[in-house]
Amino acid sequence: MKAPPAGISESGIAAALAVHWGLATTELSYLAVGFGDHHWIAADAGGGRWFVTVAELGGGWRGAAPEQGWADLRAAMDAVIALRDAGLEFAMAPLPTGDGQALARLDDDRAVILFPYLEGAAGTFGDHLPRRERLALVAMLARLHGATAQVRDTAAVRDLAPASLPGLRVALSDLERPWAGGPYSEPARRFLARRAAEVTTGLERFGDLAREAAASGPAVITHGEPHPGNVLRSGSRLFLIDWDTVGMALPERDLCHVADSGSPEFALYTELTGRAVSDAALAAYRLRWQLDDLGLNVAVFRGPHADDANTATIWADLPRLADDITRFAD
Repeated sequence: MKAPPAGISESGIAAALAVHWGLATTELSYLAVGFGDHHWIAADAGGGRWFVTVAELGGGWRGAAPEQGWADLRAAMDAVIALRDAGLEFAMAPLPTGDGQALARLDDDRAVILFPYLEGAAGTFGDHLPRRERLALVAMLARLHGATAQVRDTAAVRDLAPASLPGLRVALSDLERPWAGGPYSEPARRFLARRAAEVTTGLERFGDLAREAAASGPAVITHGEPHPGNVLRSGSRLFLIDWDTVGMALPERDLCHVADSGSPEFALYTELTGRAVSDAALAAYRLRWQLDDLGLNVAVFRGPHADDANTATIWADLPRLADDITRFAD
């Protein structure tokens, strides 16, 4: 996120790190990276460093009450630990608490997760990985999908139809009266009214693609967002980070972030796994991503919100999302 969360003190985070991990921090530095959760670098007196994530448990893409969000996030972190322990060394798993848990409560609405700190750099969403790294990422995903048996019974199921779509449909049916959640409510309503026909066509096209994709094969364990922003380069090694959406789904949930139909990357995936890549499933997941982001952003603007760096970023992204929905629906 671009701005620190309201209502959270760094002293509270430091206290949680001390209680649950025995970590005596001397400095917490906020990182304005990613979009969804909040991140800090923690340091101690001896020069050690850790990567700290504070996750909102309710609302947002989790679309759930805090208790449900806690259960989902705990299952995700348990899954990545199990995958790392099964030999997937590229899986950036959290450090367990003193009593062996993958994460800890910060308060009723938030959880804190502690990760090793790696010297290196992740890319940016929308970057184009070099071909060598794309092939390496495909090989990693083939190994991940092949490890399904390790977590099949405990990992969350990630439905192809995102939870945000019913709310987006409600918003499309409620464009004739003012929205009053905050400063961006009325501009968002007017924007959606201008693009309503295109978004509705995108929703209809997604339904057709999802029905076709469902017949493409069994679900596997997927990362969910293996785009360049979640590929960390550390020396000569690549790691996959940000596993909070890990879960059972079609493999194209991951592959849609890597390459296009008929590519050498997908030929390699088929060679490694014996499974052909479904064009319908690729198209469904690409369109799903844009519709889900639009639905989540519209939900923010229909509800109570402030004018800050986070909402400004969401607002600025609306035209791209609508353009992409039109493009992918075609």
